[in-house]
Amino acid sequence: LSEWKRKNSKLLRELKNLDSRQCRETHKIAVFYIGEGQEDKCSILSNTEGSQAYEDFVSGLGWEVNLATHCGFMGGLQRNSSTGSTAPYYATSNVEVIFHVSTRMPSDSDDSITKKLRHLGNDEVHIVWSEHTRDYRRGIIPTDFGDVLIIIYPIKNHMFFVQIMKKPQVPFFGPLFDGAIVTGTLLPSLVRATCINASRAVKSRLPLYQSLYPSRLREHDFHLTLGH
Repeated sequence: LSEWKRKNSKLLRELKNLDSRQCRETHKIAVFYIGEGQEDKCSILSNTEGSQAYEDFVSGLGWEVNLATHCGFMGGLQRNSSTGSTAPYYATSNVEVIFHVSTRMPSDSDDSITKKLRHLGNDEVHIVWSEHTRDYRRGIIPTDFGDVLIIIYPIKNHMFFVQIMKKPQVPFFGPLFDGAIVTGTLLPSLVRATCINASRAVKSRLPLYQSLYPSRLREHDFHLTLGH
């Protein structure tokens, strides 16, 4: 009887551990706004709003959630408003995405700008909305991450030019490609899909990487074995 109790309690403990594991893919994506003439990280990270086209784009990336009450994936954002009060969030039955939007985060002190850069810079995929007159240069935002940069330039007739930079080791992803020209209506959904695929491509190169569902299945099989 004691052996049965021991195995039963161990099984319950392992099942609780399984339940605590994420059941959906999670991705966190950085979003930067660059105004005309902005050449350095401090001016870029100090932006608290962007143009109307930029704001429309950000609102189309996901649903604006209140971080104090949000129950889904947070991607490291805090509930105490130190990293902002809201963020765009998108989810399906198997994916969760949170966007770290630079203009949603506080920038009223050197400390808050440092904290903002830490959150944004640690993301592997960066969206850069640039209204500068010349092309964005990698390295303006100093970070060891940013394996993929998706840079958006507004052009004439409510169209947008997309530039994609990626580190050489990152495999191909889509649906957007370097040099694509997209309408404002389609831009948020296409950029979001490209970010998710880019994040998957980056993660696939990590040592010991295991995709979510095979990993969870192995955990499930292990727990079933404990139950016998």
